[in-house]
Amino acid sequence: MLRGIVVLIVIAVALVRGGSLRNFATLELRWLPLVLGGFGLQLLIFTPFRDPPLIPFATAPLYLLSMTLLVIWIALNRQLPGALLITAGVLLNTIAIAANGGYMPVSPAAAQYAGRLEGYASEGLPVDNNSLAAENVHLWILTDIFPVPAGIPFANVFSLGDVLLTLGIAILCYQTIRGPLAAPPASSPSPPSTPTRAPPLGTGQ
Repeated sequence: MLRGIVVLIVIAVALVRGGSLRNFATLELRWLPLVLGGFGLQLLIFTPFRDPPLIPFATAPLYLLSMTLLVIWIALNRQLPGALLITAGVLLNTIAIAANGGYMPVSPAAAQYAGRLEGYASEGLPVDNNSLAAENVHLWILTDIFPVPAGIPFANVFSLGDVLLTLGIAILCYQTIRGPLAAPPASSPSPPSTPTRAPPLGTGQ
């Protein structure tokens, strides 16, 4: 939620500075079925409309498959602004999830600092796509270890991939809304200078 608020603030700034949401229509998006399939799988296994997922089996493999589809789609659309950061963010999260059994580990200390410890299941059981980190966490630097203090609205714990992903999406939204920079007006060529003829030398008496 906090990442979404950051992106909304960036969009508002771009609009205030003269941008337009209609510029999103100019984006050339390739292979849309890949991203639709990735998000569709995540809705099936982590649906916000019911507590148990619609597909309770093979949750971890399906989650990794959805993340892989997103990585491929972003790589195919690398011409977009911020695509490099978005690709790096999704890829780092995918690597961390794959290394930890299909879930993103969350540091218990970081979750407590963010006031979100009670939001996760005890004894390391997964909640949505996260689980409390145990002692055998792999690639911990890529997991959810960066907390936002509990006093800040929508505080939570984020990974390095989350930070890169949010930054990339913010760049994509800002540069798209602002539109391409206008080329400076071409200066009209100055007329060729007419050479001045020296006055004739006077003749002596």
